[in-house]
Amino acid sequence: MNYIAELNAFDRWLETNYLPALSELLWRKMVALFNRCGWAEWISVDNQRLMGLIQVKREATFIDYRNKLVEAGLIEYQKGKKGSPNRYKLISLSEGKNNNTFTSEVQTEVNPVVQSVVNPVVQSVVNPVVNPVVKTVDINKLNQTKQNKTNDTPYSPPKGDAPEPVPRETVQYKKIADYWNSVCTELPKVQALSDNRKKAVRARVKEHGEETVLRVIALVKQSDFLCGRTGNNWNASFDWVMKPANFVKVLEGNYVNKAPAPPSPPGTARRLDDLTDNPFLKIAMEEEMKNE
Repeated sequence: MNYIAELNAFDRWLETNYLPALSELLWRKMVALFNRCGWAEWISVDNQRLMGLIQVKREATFIDYRNKLVEAGLIEYQKGKKGSPNRYKLISLSEGKNNNTFTSEVQTEVNPVVQSVVNPVVQSVVNPVVNPVVKTVDINKLNQTKQNKTNDTPYSPPKGDAPEPVPRETVQYKKIADYWNSVCTELPKVQALSDNRKKAVRARVKEHGEETVLRVIALVKQSDFLCGRTGNNWNASFDWVMKPANFVKVLEGNYVNKAPAPPSPPGTARRLDDLTDNPFLKIAMEEEMKNE
């Protein structure tokens, strides 16, 4: 059966036939159940479920509306045994006697020919493979099976609550470490990139950019003080340079080599203030210069 075809055929049937509104609603709900059950020939469903579908509280009232469908030839009904739900069979309107005359005539002429040719071939291929189709479906068992499948399905968070993807690492740690080793040859080499070192490098790159980090390393190489060339028995390490305060000091030129004072031009008198701050030494030097 076809769900849409049955609904359309039912609407055409109502043009010339009468049903109470709740009997009409009950038929539509039962068609939906048959559709969910794969159009089984018979389905089993209890009165309470059908009463809930059409919002009827008294069972006697429900039975009256159901009997209207039976009397109209729209459904067949079999009372269930004790402890078992009733069974129902849907009478197709789109495929049965209520269909239009043209369709009925075509089926009358064509069906016998098609069945005589096709059915033997199809049955010989399908029957050995396919198990017999179960004609009766218990709607209560079907719902229970769906519920079990739902319970077995692993929980997946809604799209709005899904965790954000971890951004791909873009800091080129090895490039920066290799540049330090190749430029600052007088200083301790970077032998390993520990998590703490990566954290410090990542912070400096985020704050100043990769090019600035490489420029600071070049400034370290140019600094006599940082490279230990001033005889102070100390030199800078990679970790020391990557500390935020030290990094900024190097970047701002605090450790740039100081240019030597230019020599005095020939014949220029030396200022005593440039030679010493000792007042007694100044007096002695002034006397010496007078005697020259």
